[in-house]
Amino acid sequence: MEYSRIRQEADRVLDRVVSMYHDLHRIPELSLEEYETTEYIRERLKEMDIDSFQLDRTGCVAYIGPEPVEGHIKTVALRADIDGLPVLEETGLPFASCHEGKMHACGHDGHTASLLGAAMVLKKMENELPVRVKLIFQASEENTLGACRLLDKGVLDDVDEIFGLHLFSDIPTGTISLEEGPRMARTEKFEVVFTGKGGHGAKPHLAVDATVMAAAFVMDLQTLVSREIDPRDAAVVSIGSFQSGNQYNVISQEAVLEGTSRCYTDEISNHLEEGIRRKADSVAASFRGQARVTYQSRCHPPVFNDGRLTERILGFAKNLLDPDRFKKVKPLMGGEDFSWYQTKVPGVFALVGCGNPDQPVWQNHHGRFTIDEPALRDALMLHLSAVLSV
Repeated sequence: MEYSRIRQEADRVLDRVVSMYHDLHRIPELSLEEYETTEYIRERLKEMDIDSFQLDRTGCVAYIGPEPVEGHIKTVALRADIDGLPVLEETGLPFASCHEGKMHACGHDGHTASLLGAAMVLKKMENELPVRVKLIFQASEENTLGACRLLDKGVLDDVDEIFGLHLFSDIPTGTISLEEGPRMARTEKFEVVFTGKGGHGAKPHLAVDATVMAAAFVMDLQTLVSREIDPRDAAVVSIGSFQSGNQYNVISQEAVLEGTSRCYTDEISNHLEEGIRRKADSVAASFRGQARVTYQSRCHPPVFNDGRLTERILGFAKNLLDPDRFKKVKPLMGGEDFSWYQTKVPGVFALVGCGNPDQPVWQNHHGRFTIDEPALRDALMLHLSAVLSV
């Protein structure tokens, strides 16, 4: 298939992709609540004469290409996540969120729009496709549940390989990372509950202050990575929530901390878990209190790109886009439940820049996060490359 024709077909649908991105940005919904979003996706697929079906209460799946007649036909899955975040939008965009306190602050609207655009192109080329294409519009990525829910329902039972991507504003538009090996981190979540003895703020000697215990733990935790992990290895431990007390003159009896750890290997993960438990127990004992640690290991494994598959898709994509735009980007410490698919079949996950270099950069998950719209074309071309490179 000629590269010039593919580019022509992609550019033909680009305005529609941007329009769908605007539509989806207006209707963000939280994980496993994406009912309006799912209806929108299914309506657009219906307009393309593509049948879709649901494996879960939200999200949907569809096929393009030849039907299997006898035995197995090679199937390539393309995946986009569809959920938003509980973030108040502050962009001022004319197509800003219509749902108060909810926002597409992580680019999932762009992922979905670009996959719908790829579906438009692939449907037109359906009789020429070398493989069967499975479109996966996945719910519930932000709370790490969506991929596993679909795997339990057999979403990859007929799939040979899978491709996905993510838009990032801290990568400039026009920069694409399509590289083998580790790309995003293994993620874990933990909760630490410190228990002491409550009392009057004027009589601290009669109490055991859970707030002080928790504060000491937070500070002690800063040495876990800096003094116990080889500096050549990547690791992060962060506390995101600290809840203690509800009255200014009452010494708190209980403090609850929630945090996350990120790394790439089992060895480092095990060390981080052991270190968090050890430091929590040590701090609690030194203040005459108790600590209880709940550690949710392996929320999802690291995103790890298959070498052979990466080379094939990259070679094709460089013929559709300027090859100088494909650059090395260091692996990210963010997590992605796309990694669960890669434990079942070979997969590739691309990092796509969507930050306008002439404007302030607002990170993913910020209320002012935006997508520089030319990045949608890059995402569209990558989806096509994953299929047409076979």
